[in-house]
This record gives sequence, structure tokens and C-alpha cells, in this order.
Amino acid sequence: MKKKILSLIFALVCLFAFVGCGGTGRPSGNDGNTIENPWWTTEGTLQKENGEVVFDEVEIDLTTVVNGEDLAAFNQIIAQFNAEYRGKISVLTTSINQDTFETTVGQQIINNSNAPDLIMSHQKGHKAFAANNLIQPFDEAMEESGIEISMNDYSAGLAQYSDLGYEGYTFGIPADAQSMVVYYNKNLLSKYGNQLPSTHSELIELCERVAKGENIKPIAATTSLGFFPDYVFSTAIVQNGGELYDEKTYYANWASDAENLQAFKAAAQSLRDIFYHTPTLSELNKSEAESLNNFLNDKALFLFGLPWNLNSILEAYGQGHGNLTMDAVKENYIGAASVANWFALESGTEDGNKIFGDSHFFAISNTVTDINKKAAICEFVKWFTQTGSVGTDWAEAGHISASTIIANDPEYTGNSVVTDYIIPFYQDINYFVCAGNTPYYTDMATQIRTLFVDLMSESTGEKDESIIKSAQDSLNAVIDFF
Repeated sequence: MKKKILSLIFALVCLFAFVGCGGTGRPSGNDGNTIENPWWTTEGTLQKENGEVVFDEVEIDLTTVVNGEDLAAFNQIIAQFNAEYRGKISVLTTSINQDTFETTVGQQIINNSNAPDLIMSHQKGHKAFAANNLIQPFDEAMEESGIEISMNDYSAGLAQYSDLGYEGYTFGIPADAQSMVVYYNKNLLSKYGNQLPSTHSELIELCERVAKGENIKPIAATTSLGFFPDYVFSTAIVQNGGELYDEKTYYANWASDAENLQAFKAAAQSLRDIFYHTPTLSELNKSEAESLNNFLNDKALFLFGLPWNLNSILEAYGQGHGNLTMDAVKENYIGAASVANWFALESGTEDGNKIFGDSHFFAISNTVTDINKKAAICEFVKWFTQTGSVGTDWAEAGHISASTIIANDPEYTGNSVVTDYIIPFYQDINYFVCAGNTPYYTDMATQIRTLFVDLMSESTGEKDESIIKSAQDSLNAVIDFF
């Protein structure tokens, strides 16, 4: 009980930090499906020639959650845009870590102090932004400028979240998708049939043979890293047919719904099959450095890692094996595997194809009122999300494009990183799953992480139902409070 109360207090503190200056945490003045009282305004007029907007030194302040090895690539893409649009549009960027992004940017917009004009952040945080009237839709700017960005040109699985539940509006434009991915040792796999597993049973069987034959733990994973419960555990849940919340009420139904409870228990068991197997296939609570070191020294068949670390992983492996070139490492030593169907205890289901992760979406701050700036934002976002060379550069930084236009561009489809890593990581982006339109994602993620730790703390699964119910009730208590 003490643990549950402390968890609730922590969640409430986080929520107060975000909504304490006027936000509500729920749609304000609207029912969540329609908007009767728009909270944004538009001023100014556009200058056009031959039907196209004429931009003159329009400056856009962009704040992004991109903050890892991919930040350098992102900044290079922005520099390319600024060079192409010199004298017309310029984009200035600020990067904020994901742990503080929503709170920091939310307060900036609420107070209109150093507020961004445009944000590029994880889709999971955008419903809360809209619920607190902090972002505005693209529709008016697209209509007045003629710069159309159609959701028909984006992956349907991601484009479905663009309205944030407000029918007929476009609040967000999807740029990409990313999750925790799997790298594999090509030489080691070749010793055991050279066939990647395509089901959970095949994964366990292969890893068992490798563990016995090589006297190693074949899966290198850092479960203490937040990305593992966020992405891998959530992937296991959705692959077993589970849902993270009721889309109508936002409540967690992890134990109250019998089918969902079974999905959560199956997800836990699929991971116990790895961590509590005999012989041991992977270890809980290994540091990121230890896991990476094992993989780089051929002491693991698989590495659960991050896609934006691809280049550093390839480079480190090459340096540790006689200064191999990056191309040599790609061709002969390290490949990409998909976790699709790896955690579904029942093979052959459509849910088994799902991979849970994040997607970067663009959104316009409510502080923007000038139609010229809104139009310039549309121009930039369309350029970023529909230009083949840009999508290729961003894929090389670890992100699969959400745009069907880019996905069919010859430069993108002909790129070796895209064909050898990005597409194999995900297989079919139409099965990519995001958090969706809940304003309580941060609180849900906190409970998901706690739930994962508690479930993995024991090997039998006998306490699963009570553990899952406790986490469900803790999350729902936060939602009830607000």
C-alpha cells in the first residue's frame, strides 16, 4: 500500500507541474471529438505569386525531442533546408531531452516565454498538449496557403493519430517511427542454420542451442534502460492481443478485462521464457555497457539496441575486429532482425506482427498567430516529411519514414541502410503501434515500467494477476483524481 501511495503522489506531482498554470489534463471547452470553441487565432495576410506563397525572411523556432546520436543528422537536415530556402524561411532549433520535454515546452507555451513555434516530439505527448490548448491544427494554414499535406500520403497506422481525436482536424504530421530493435551476429547465426526466428518458439529454440553450443547468454539486453519496458514489454503486450488503455475512457483495463489480463500475463511469460530459461538466455539488470560489450565481443547472438545507435555499433565492432571498414561490418558481421512475432505465445496471429514504439510528429504551438509563419511551417513540414533525400538521411540516423511518398522514392529504396537495417527492423510499418490519443501517457508509462520490474522480479507468474491489478489501480487512481 505504501508503494502504491508513493507512486500516486509522484504521478500527481508530475501532472501538477504540467497543468498547474491553467491546463486541465482534459479537453477544455470541447468534448474531445468536436471543437466548438477554437483556442487559436490567425492574423495577417499572405502574399502570393502565381498561386504560390511568397516567403520573406520568415523565422521558425523549432524545439525537438531528438537528443541522441541522431541529433547531428537532424541538425544537418535543418541546415540543408535553411540553405535551400535562404532569404525565404529559416529554422532555428532547440533540443530538449524526452524526460522533461512535455513539461518544459508546456510551460513555455502556457507562459508564452521562449515558446517554440513548431515542435517535433513523440506522438504520445500530443494529446495532452491539445487537451491543454497548447497546440493548434494545420488546417487553416494549409487551406489559405495552398500547401496541402494529406494524411493519405502517410502510413495509415500513424496517420490515424493526426487528428488527436478531434474529428476533421489535422493537429500533427507524422515524420517517422522508431522502437528498440535487434542487431544480430551474422557469423554466429551461420553456425546455427543461418535462419532468423519468426516465432516465439523458434526464438527460444535457437537461443537455447546457441547458449549450449557456445556457453554464452545469446541475448544481450539492458532491461534497466527505460526503452526496454517502454518498447519491448509493450510490444509483447500488443503482440499477445493486449491494449494499454480503453480508448473511450483512458482507463487501464489490464486486469478488469479478462482477455486483456491474459494478454498481459502472456507478455510477461514471453519475457520470462528468456530471462528464466535453463540455460539462461539473457540476464536482467545488465548495464548498457555490459550488454553492448558482450555483443561487440561475439559473446551474444542478439543485441536489443536503439536504431539511432547503428553507426556507433558498426564502428565499434569494426575497430574491435582489426579496424574493419563500416561496409565490411555491414556486409559480413552485423545484421538487422525484427521482433515481429517474437513475443506472441500463439503463433500466426495478426497481432503478432505488431511492434510498439514512438513516432515523431510535428505540431504548431498555440502561440503562433501570423499566417505567414503558419504557412512557412507547412512548407517546412511538407519538405521534411515528403522529400526523398531527407527521408533517406533521416533513415540513416535510425528512423523509418512515415511517408509513403518517401517510402517509394528511388533514393530511399536504393539506400543500403534502409534496405539492410531500417526495413528489416520493422518489416511492415502498417503494423507499427503508438501510444495513441491518451492525455495520460506519462502516467501510464510510469506504471508500465513499474509493472515490468514487478513482474520480472519473480519467475513463476503466480502473482501476476495481483501485480497487474495493483498497477492498473494505481494508474486509474491518477486518472480519477483529474
